[in-house]
Amino acid sequence: MKRPSPSDKSAGLRDRYDAARMRAKLSSRVFGRVLEYHERVGSTNDVILDMAEQAAPHGTVCLADEQSAGRGRRGYGWFSPPGCGIWASVLLRPRLSAARTPPLTLCAAAAVTRVLEPAAGEQVKIKWPNDLLMGGRKVAGILAESRIVSGNEPVIVIGMGINVNQTRAQFPDELSASATSLRIVSGRPVGREALFLAILDAFESAYGYYLANGTVSFLAEVDARLAWRGMTVEADSPAGAAGRVSRIDEEGGLVLDRQDEEPLVIRSGSIKLRS
Repeated sequence: MKRPSPSDKSAGLRDRYDAARMRAKLSSRVFGRVLEYHERVGSTNDVILDMAEQAAPHGTVCLADEQSAGRGRRGYGWFSPPGCGIWASVLLRPRLSAARTPPLTLCAAAAVTRVLEPAAGEQVKIKWPNDLLMGGRKVAGILAESRIVSGNEPVIVIGMGINVNQTRAQFPDELSASATSLRIVSGRPVGREALFLAILDAFESAYGYYLANGTVSFLAEVDARLAWRGMTVEADSPAGAAGRVSRIDEEGGLVLDRQDEEPLVIRSGSIKLRS
């Protein structure tokens, strides 16, 4: 991995979080009212899962300036350097059946998209099920994890990794061709605090609408931004499945069109472009 030079690091350190100031400026009613801020953690998802075991309330948020062990889906790491990104997790104690929890990843993706687009001035595409792309490069990812905690209660943690103020030089070699940031796209630094607070507000609103109205409240929005539409992809579940990306169905599954066969709906796992 290429190590950023000191000048690379300083180029991204445009603002610092102030937890007291953020608490004072919160506009969300529940999300973030309990806000756990750390300069550095292993993973914000892990912090929130531990807090859930200690009866932390619905809407508790952990925000970190840096993660040493940030992670994405399928155990992949998430590059989370200090001073330039939003690394945060939200605790949900959902009033939902098990069948209605998988779309929460797309619900969060839709909410984050609503904030990132005006911040960068460019459309966000959603790569099913959890990546947000700008210009074909990953600008953010969503990781949902569930657990049964004390009292036999299910909880869900929604983790968000958002590349805000990285320069191209800050990304390690293995990410330089696939990752981007709001700063790279917009050509200017973006204030992280205001962005973070807007995301909490947007996600709380989207979550409330989902509870009241189901997936119709956001899936049309996700489908309109669906990445790789018409392109041939391979899915890892079921193994070997392949087809052309068609649409999002009414339950949040990805519909793949297949030549001379019925369309295939992917409910879990991930996809990659067929080479």
